[in-house]
Amino acid sequence: MKRRVYTFILFVFVCAASFSFTSPSTNYYTITVKVINIRNNSGMLQLQVYRTAENFKKEIPWKVRFFDKNEMKNNSMTCIITGIEPGEYGVALLDDENSNKDMDYTMFVPDEGFGFSDYYHTAWSKPKFESFKFQLTEDKTVTIKVRYV
Repeated sequence: MKRRVYTFILFVFVCAASFSFTSPSTNYYTITVKVINIRNNSGMLQLQVYRTAENFKKEIPWKVRFFDKNEMKNNSMTCIITGIEPGEYGVALLDDENSNKDMDYTMFVPDEGFGFSDYYHTAWSKPKFESFKFQLTEDKTVTIKVRYV
């Protein structure tokens, strides 16, 4: 009988200890991307999520998501990216009209549309990460206006 009581007490102690040493749960958020000014429904939208200026400069996205343009209405579409931890992010978009997963160029000029989270880029050079980055501390909605050159 004493052995059962000691076994039970040991079991309760181990369970209590395991609960007290577990790490707090991480909050995950959703980034909702409202894409406007899409010129046609050919191909797909490619969203690239970046976490650092260095990775953006090297074109190494943290996550890449593809969205079929079948849901497009009035040249606009909403794309949702879920399960994102808090932190600093920036979203870049490629309107990949031929679905080859690359930006196509003619004489160094982009043939397909592009855009950035809450930033409309008008210069000829690549934008800086600081221009379109944001802090994710709760669910966030950003707007990307697609630019075609």
